[in-house]
Amino acid sequence: MIDEEIIWQGHDRHTTMILYHVISIILIIGILYLSIMVDMKFLFLLILPIGLSYSKYNIVVRNKLEINNKRLVLIKFEKGKYKTYEIELYDIKHIVLEQKTNGKGYIIFKTMSSKFKEVKSPYMSNPEEVHHRVRDIIEELKFTRSTLLHNDIE
Repeated sequence: MIDEEIIWQGHDRHTTMILYHVISIILIIGILYLSIMVDMKFLFLLILPIGLSYSKYNIVVRNKLEINNKRLVLIKFEKGKYKTYEIELYDIKHIVLEQKTNGKGYIIFKTMSSKFKEVKSPYMSNPEEVHHRVRDIIEELKFTRSTLLHNDIE
């Protein structure tokens, strides 16, 4: 039996949530202006933008993706609990590589899973290398699986 070897692991970067943080800062400034000019009771509204930023921060930090030589492992923080989802590599229909000119990018996994039809990796610095390794492993797994199934039929 082959041990699992981690090919890549990571989580989203905070820059992916920059829009939420900018909106929160604008709301905070507006609420502070209202509380100073109109009524101090508006300070209670600060809970909304601070809560929005905090929730987006937690999503970024706590949701992780691990790609190993057997499966994709998604760790999601949902309703106060960590949930681990695993998608076997042989259940992946195809892989799409989105690479930017700076050599960074994403890998999109199209799967046969009913819950996760598409899994997009976080922004990574060497997507082409990871893409090639995973593609080769998937081809090998599918070949091995089809050979075993063919031998079982006969």
